[in-house]
Amino acid sequence: MKKYISLMVMLLALLSVGFTACSNDDEPKVPSIVGTWQHDHEANSWDIYYQFTKDGKFHYVWKTNIVTPQGLKPTVAVANGTYTISGTKLIVTLDSNPNYDLYLCPYECEYSVQGDKLKLVLGGEEPTFTRVDDSAISTWVP
Repeated sequence: MKKYISLMVMLLALLSVGFTACSNDDEPKVPSIVGTWQHDHEANSWDIYYQFTKDGKFHYVWKTNIVTPQGLKPTVAVANGTYTISGTKLIVTLDSNPNYDLYLCPYECEYSVQGDKLKLVLGGEEPTFTRVDDSAISTWVP
């Protein structure tokens, strides 16, 4: 009887090691595009933000200053739409066709996320964006 108990204990020990060794926790995590991203650029007269939400919504905010006879006038343009991801391809579709240039939007492009940096490949350009807090554009997006 002791042989059977010893054999069962050894079998249970082997099974428990086998179950813990088959964990999926070791798989690499793919960085998420979800969040708000500010365009990296040298100019200080404008800012572009992209926001990607968990539910597939896309928001674009362009803040600039327009020169008027009275001086600089802050202006904000906002566009909304949806996005999908297929592998490393980002596909953005706008809800409406804005009357202003939306940095080649709507578009399909390659993208990559490394840490807090988002890089897009748009035609011959490769703009980069830095992840910022969602509150940076919360005044203008729904």
